[in-house]
Amino acid sequence: MCGISGFFNYSNGSIQNGEGLIRKMNGVMEHRGPDDSGVWANEKRNVFLGHQRLSILDLSSAGHQPMHSSQCTNTIVFNGEIYNYKELKKQLKINDFQSNSDTEVLLELYAEEKKSFLSELRGMFAFSIWNEEKQQLRLARDRAGQKPLYYTIQNEIFAFSSQLKSLFELPWVKRELDEEALYHFLTFNHLVPPFTMFKGIHKFEPGHEMIVGEAGILSYKPYWKLDLAPTVEKSKILEDKVYEDLERSVEYRMISDVPVGAFLSGGVDSSAIVAMMSKRTTTPIKTYSIGFEGQSDYDELAYAREVAELFGTEHIEKVVKAEDFKRLLPEIVEIFDEPIADSTCIPIYFLSQLAKENGTKVILTGDGADELFGGYSNWIKYNKIYPYYQAYGKLPKVFRKGLSTLYGKYNKASPTYEMLKRSEKHQDFFWSGAKGFKESTKNDFLTDGFLLRTATFDSFSVIEDLKKEFNSLNQKEESDYINWLCFTGLRNIIPNLYANRLDKLTMAHSVEGRSPFLDHDIIQNAFSIRGGLKIREGEAKYILKKSLERLLPNEVLYRKKQGFCVPLKEWGTDIMVEYLEEELGSFCSTVDIFKEDKLRAILEKVKSGKSNNINMLWTIYFLIQWYNKWMRNE
Repeated sequence: MCGISGFFNYSNGSIQNGEGLIRKMNGVMEHRGPDDSGVWANEKRNVFLGHQRLSILDLSSAGHQPMHSSQCTNTIVFNGEIYNYKELKKQLKINDFQSNSDTEVLLELYAEEKKSFLSELRGMFAFSIWNEEKQQLRLARDRAGQKPLYYTIQNEIFAFSSQLKSLFELPWVKRELDEEALYHFLTFNHLVPPFTMFKGIHKFEPGHEMIVGEAGILSYKPYWKLDLAPTVEKSKILEDKVYEDLERSVEYRMISDVPVGAFLSGGVDSSAIVAMMSKRTTTPIKTYSIGFEGQSDYDELAYAREVAELFGTEHIEKVVKAEDFKRLLPEIVEIFDEPIADSTCIPIYFLSQLAKENGTKVILTGDGADELFGGYSNWIKYNKIYPYYQAYGKLPKVFRKGLSTLYGKYNKASPTYEMLKRSEKHQDFFWSGAKGFKESTKNDFLTDGFLLRTATFDSFSVIEDLKKEFNSLNQKEESDYINWLCFTGLRNIIPNLYANRLDKLTMAHSVEGRSPFLDHDIIQNAFSIRGGLKIREGEAKYILKKSLERLLPNEVLYRKKQGFCVPLKEWGTDIMVEYLEEELGSFCSTVDIFKEDKLRAILEKVKSGKSNNINMLWTIYFLIQWYNKWMRNE
């Protein structure tokens, strides 16, 4: 786990003060890799690579990066882990390895020009390899999007980095708001590739590779695609397969030369990870949980303690107090140069801090299971209602438009009105990850100028692109609505929300987060299971829970799911209201985005105790704070 950066002047001109700039890029990512720092430039000085190292495998200086191939003149900077590097190492022709690192294995796999080498990698990664002979950069990102990678081309210079703020150290990189990105952000509270909120700076797609040469980007394409054809295997066979895949994935993710622990909520996913980890070590693993003082509705500590006792872990807890919460809230945007208006970031921050304080450098989590195996109760509801939505969509358009117009006069803020409007426009029923403002209300508080500039944008395009991809991969054209929900989770929620926030928050404390459920074999096999075995008889994650009955007690498996929530209303309302009351006037008068009176109306509703407006308040609070930090550089 590290931070990587670099730039390449493909017009062949040398870059003035290139070494100083690459060191600055490294410097702002020191938290991603405080153990070592390295820079390198080629002889022409038109290519510079930088690296900040968090030492996990081969802690010696032999793992230093940028790393040079012993076979040729290739050079790599690499962020992540290749868990099967020992098996891959045996396939290489050379014997005189200079290190025991996965970085060197990855570098030499590329040197031997194996066209399939990316498909053989099991892990989470973002890397760039400079090929001096071909005068090309090759970049790639892991299949699930666990490791971040951003890039831009400005002034005929291609630049990349693990973090946006590193790119801002380059004097030719501009910070200009991408209004289309912001328009979609208001709906989803996160951003999908290629958007980053900065015009001309792009987020690298998961499962893609890129080659940059003398004409700029020469190719950019996926190297991995899902097979969405479900199998007809019996439930018991699939249960065994799910269990075996997870066991193998956990075993791979315990490979480390530093201590490995786990976040533990006491729910199904984290408990399964902890149980499997405990079977593979002779010493108790460290598990970490947090609660909130005096806020029992948000506390899972009792459940976590039961699981920790069951599997004999060294369990460490932190009870977050109101003052801790209030101290963090104004600082959270320091971590997120790519905005994520998700309050769950707050407990993950404290968990990562707790792991760091207790000497755990690698953490395993249960992220991804809900999306892959249908773990959300509202998905059960969506699946039940969907046939009726389809039938309603076949009614004459004039009827559907008339009903939505009539209902809008009654309650425009209602979810029902949102569904009626979607049907009127022949849009999909389910918008993955759309936890921000409803489309039917979003435009009410945007200025006329902003709406004019964004008139051609439609946030449904995010879902529409996912649907096209899903249909193109579904060769049998079988209708499986649950697997469509899971697919949106894989392609949208996991990389752009969960993996993104885990990476940013763990790395803020120089801790590496690993997610066994995001192993690409588990992902592929999850999509070979028909949706009816993921949600069955009202039970979410049915097939996963059945597979884990041999490992976990029923009181863990079938306890009512409790989301990973925070007392945002109880502890954060005053902070957010105070900040916005001070900032709204100056922000709205200088930035042509929001109508001040409409946002103040939201403030008043929150102040009057209407809790259903708290997430709206959080989105606006986060966004204005983020803008002041990263666009105005306050």
